[in-house]
Formats: sequence, structure tokens, C-alpha cells
Amino acid sequence: MNKKLIAMAAILLPIAAAAQSTSDRLHISQMNVNKGDTLLTFNMTVDPKAYKVKSNHIVTLTPQYVSNGDTVPMPEIRIAGRKAWYAEIRENNATPLTLSRAGKSLPVEYSSTVGYTPLSGSSSIIIKADTANICNCKPARTGDFPAVDINEPPVTNFLEYAHNFRYIAPKDTADKIFNLSGRANIIFKVNRTDIDWTYYTNHAELDSILKTINAVRDNEYATVERILLTGYASPEGPYLNNVRLAKGRTEVVRKYVEDHSGFPNYVFETASVPEDWDGLREWIEASSIPNKHEMLAFIDDASIPIEKKNDLFRAKFPNDYPFLLQNVYPVLRHTDYRITYRIKKFYDVDEIAKVFEKDPKMLSLNELYLLSGKYPQGSPEYYKVFMTAAAMYPDSDIANLNAAGCAMSNGNLQAARMYLEKVGHNADSDYAWGMLYAMEEDYSKALEYLKKAAASGSTQAEEVIPEVEDAMAPRQSIVVY
Repeated sequence: MNKKLIAMAAILLPIAAAAQSTSDRLHISQMNVNKGDTLLTFNMTVDPKAYKVKSNHIVTLTPQYVSNGDTVPMPEIRIAGRKAWYAEIRENNATPLTLSRAGKSLPVEYSSTVGYTPLSGSSSIIIKADTANICNCKPARTGDFPAVDINEPPVTNFLEYAHNFRYIAPKDTADKIFNLSGRANIIFKVNRTDIDWTYYTNHAELDSILKTINAVRDNEYATVERILLTGYASPEGPYLNNVRLAKGRTEVVRKYVEDHSGFPNYVFETASVPEDWDGLREWIEASSIPNKHEMLAFIDDASIPIEKKNDLFRAKFPNDYPFLLQNVYPVLRHTDYRITYRIKKFYDVDEIAKVFEKDPKMLSLNELYLLSGKYPQGSPEYYKVFMTAAAMYPDSDIANLNAAGCAMSNGNLQAARMYLEKVGHNADSDYAWGMLYAMEEDYSKALEYLKKAAASGSTQAEEVIPEVEDAMAPRQSIVVY
């Protein structure tokens, strides 16, 4: 048999029987692959002159990109015998770019681009070779031939490392002391210390103090240690009289709350502020009142004797004073309260879970950490505990680090970055930053932080550094058949 015909017959053999290289058997040269981040380009040169094809036959070569079980066909090249070539031309089924004549046409410079996603393992380009009779009186014959094998080294899945994030156990809290603060705008009439229950909303304001106190009293886990009431008078009239008013008004409020709350006398403490200049300053600063800046400068002037300050203020701003006296000063006569209470410590995880559902604010950071051990790492319940801890303790490095670990394990890198930005630099945070950058595929940054963490003693970082270095290495090797 003619050597050319032997070469042609090889097209029809299955891939397993291809002892010779694909390039020799299909008369292909200069095969190569160029890979970008999202596109892959396959180039080759096909020599139609080397083909010996029967006159009424057409050989169709179709490169195919095969990856991860998917096959993407590329544009085909057809090489036709004499009769088949003329028939295709007459039927307008071909152009010089898509149809070549066997034994006659010049080499075809082929190039095709497909979408590409780097994956672990390997992908390849094969060439499907079909030979068919143009009269369709005989079935087509097909063979698949390897062209280029694209080997991708295994890529580290840093998400798996995030799933095994080592969460930090906070230290146990010695005391769980909490404070509840509020303000009752009890409006006293000018120069009076007694409460007029029909005046403004005084009854409701006093009840607001009681409701807050009673809520703590009725909490089975809470013990009230102190109730501080601070009364304020407005800056008007003689200073010594304002001292009397502030103290007297505070005692009236104390007696009412003490009589209606059921707490013993020793729990209560009182304080008073004869003239609420801070409250006046806050109102003026938020207003657009004339002489605003001059008023603020006057209030801030520490050289003015407090005993004479309100008289001097009234004299300096005579046009503004009546407005302030009528519209602002009444709300400067108020009572602030702060309830200090202790919450018992919890050691039983089931009890902690009960409290968590009722009111997680009663739990310390350490108790929340103990609760996390009740759930599988990575579960929604586990995630909820650490997110709650970060919300309750926003200034805690440990709470934010643990929340960042949870966010990374859920693939929420934006949230992880938000939490890490609240944390100071140490071995644990450097490791977390390194993991975040690795998951974002910024491997140079990842390596920088992981090496810092390792130098500070992080064994986690030492485990991950080789994986990052592997990920930074060239990720492709191409074998051409």
C-alpha cells in the first residue's frame, strides 16, 4: 500500500491504536497552546498536500477542548478529494479558509480561542477526525487523536484550611458587671423641687426608670448592686439656689423610685449637677441660633467662675436668653440614672444555650466560646455564636478574629476583611490575614503575612507556607503529541 494511503488509513484508527505521534499521522505541525486567565488559544499548521484522499471523500478535523468532563468543539478544517472539493464549491458550502483540497492546497494556519478556567488535574485538546463519502452512501468513520495534554498541578484549596481554622479561647471573665443608663425628662417647675404629676409627661418619665429597674430585678440571673440617680438643674438664677434645687429634685425622684421598686435603701446613690451647661452646650452646637459660636466659646471658657456664669451669660446674650429660657431650659431639668448589676457566671453549656436564646448580652466572651463547642465547626449554629460574639464585643481582638475565621470558612471574604481590620497585629491576626490573601489568590501578600506569623511562633502558618509557595509556582505544563 502507498505510504500516503497508510497515513490516511491511520486517521480511522481509534486513539488506543495510535502508536505514531498525532502530528505525523494527521500531517500537523507547530501545535501549541497559549493560556491566559480566562482564555485558551490553540494553534497548529495542517498540510493538505500530504493527504491522499479518495476523490469523493472529505476528511474533517475538529479540535476539541476537553476539561473537567466537558467538551468544547472548535472550528473544523475539511480536506476534500477532487470530486468532493468541486461539489462543495458548486454548492457554496466552502471557502478557502474552511475547505482545502487534498494534495493541492497550501498549509492551513489554524488558530482558535475558547473560554478557559484553570482547574486541578489535567485538560487536553484532542482532534476528532471524520472521513465521509459525499454521497452519504457509506457511514462516516471517526477517530479521536490526542493533540495537546495540559497538565495542571493540584491547586491547594485554601478553603479547606479555613474550615479547620483554630479558634481562640478567650480568658474567663472574673466579673460580669453591666450598666444600664437612661434619662428621665422629669420637668420641674421653676424654683420647685416637688413633682407635679400633671406637668408635661412626668408620670410616664418616672415610670420609665421603674420599668428599667424592674426588668433587671426580674432577671433570674441578675443581682442589682447600685442604682445611681443624678439630678440636673438648668443654669438660671443664683448658683446656690440651683445647688439646692438639683439636690432636692434628686431626692424626690429617689424616694419615688425606692418606694416603688422594692430595693433596699443602701442600693441607691444620688448625685447632682447644679447647672447643666453640658446639656445647654449640646443643644446650642446642634442648633443654628444666632451668636452660636460666641455662646459655645463662653460656655467653654474655664476662667469664668461657675457661681457667676449664668448671670454673665444672660447679660452677654440678652436677645437670645428669653428664647433659651422658654424652649431649652425646661429639658435641662432632668434626672439621669445608671443601674449597675452583676450577672451570674455560667459553666453548663446547655444553660448557656438557654441564656443565648433569651438574651445573649448576659454572656461573656468566654461563655460564648464554650457554647460554640456544642455545635459542629462550620455549622450555622456555630457561625451564629461567633457572629453574635463579634457584635456584642466589637472592640475585642479575639471576637473579631474568630468571626473572621467563620467568615472565611463560609467563603465570605469581604466580611472576613471587615473583621480583621478591627484587630491589632499579632501572630494570630497575621496568620488570618495570610489565609485571607491566599483565598483571594494574592499569594505574595499571603506569603508575607504567613512568614511574619511563623516568625512569631504560629505553627498554623508554618503548615500553610509550603502550599502558598506551590500555588505561586508556574501552574502549567503542556505536552504536544
